[in-house]
Amino acid sequence: MRYKILVYAFVPVMAFGLLGVSAVYAHGFFGGFGRGFSGVSSEQIATQTQTMFQNMADTLGISVDEVKAGWAQGKNIAQIAQDQGISQEQLQQKMKEARQQQLKTQMQSLVDKGIITQSQADQRLKWMETKTQKATGKVLKGIKGMHGWGF
Repeated sequence: MRYKILVYAFVPVMAFGLLGVSAVYAHGFFGGFGRGFSGVSSEQIATQTQTMFQNMADTLGISVDEVKAGWAQGKNIAQIAQDQGISQEQLQQKMKEARQQQLKTQMQSLVDKGIITQSQADQRLKWMETKTQKATGKVLKGIKGMHGWGF
């Protein structure tokens, strides 16, 4: 009798489990969201990776091939920079400058498209600069983990 109860209880649990797994496979893990590559085409992955390599090379002032070589060895941007004789402080400054330029470009695009005014863009850039200055001591943690750089 106990055995039948266990079997009858187990069957619905397995059915729901299989339905859940089917849904995950149909949509990719996390429905195509998150840090993985589910829901992203191979073309998008290639473009994103190419952009990442180029951005790292531009930031460090080295060739894309040098970045790729370091990446292939499993190195993050801080390690690649160190190999190039760039100190953590220099890397931090280079990344800050690259981020500021990126923000200026993004804000100008929003102004050009009429989404925001120049005054709003200037105000936002000033706020971001203040925020960055307050977070200066925390930046090195991000550099070591390389969040946002594809590592």
